Amino acid sequence: MVKFERQSIIEQELTSQGFILIPAMSALLQCSEETIRRDLKEMEKAGKLTRTHGGAYLIEKYDKSYPTALRQTYMHRTKGKMAQLAMQHIRENDVIMLDSSTTCLALAEALAQSKMNLTIITNSLPICNLCNDSNTNINLICIGGTFRRRTSSFTDYHTIDVLATYHADRTFISCPKVTMEFGLSDNHLSESRVRECMIKRADCSYLMVDHTKFSGNANILFDGLKDIGTIITDQQLSDEWEAFAKKAGIKIEYCAD
Repeated sequence: MVKFERQSIIEQELTSQGFILIPAMSALLQCSEETIRRDLKEMEKAGKLTRTHGGAYLIEKYDKSYPTALRQTYMHRTKGKMAQLAMQHIRENDVIMLDSSTTCLALAEALAQSKMNLTIITNSLPICNLCNDSNTNINLICIGGTFRRRTSSFTDYHTIDVLATYHADRTFISCPKVTMEFGLSDNHLSESRVRECMIKRADCSYLMVDHTKFSGNANILFDGLKDIGTIITDQQLSDEWEAFAKKAGIKIEYCAD
């Protein structure tokens, strides 16, 4: 198949789904993954898509969020290690709030496998589907609202109003970016408000973010960093971040290699 035909099919898949995964396109087009990567690089230069780890996606007009299927492929092993570290903070019969991040999905997978008796409150459809398995000991509270297909989550004022009626022992969230100057930031207003509410409705709040999240800002700034008790990440942060966290009373924990 010639390049023009491949890229035409890639465009069709992007238009249909909003994103593509490199392994899937390699199988569909019967060519190497490296060939797909070259095609995506050319198409990105032409402004037809945005590349990311493992694939590419179309940016919605007012939303820079990665589609959930792409986020699940990114740093999957790292998210699993952060989840295992987070497990050390969870006790039997805890009530836990989890946001719609794929990092929290990794934590939910670990919790389901642990067979602990827990209550999970979440706005994430993938976490709800996971906890629906009859083999878990999880009491599930799914916070409904308007469904966002891009992030497979429920996010609107109804979501926040219902969430505000609950109180948790622990909240675990992730977010696109975190800085010393502006704190937590997101790509979508409703998602940021859900995360902000979860932080305020818990006795202890944890931020689980890999090292790539500690530079730059997303578009929506939201309050919450001052209420984070522990940051769980994968690589040593700068001396400036260490000093900032110590002054703010935030503990930093690093998952083992």
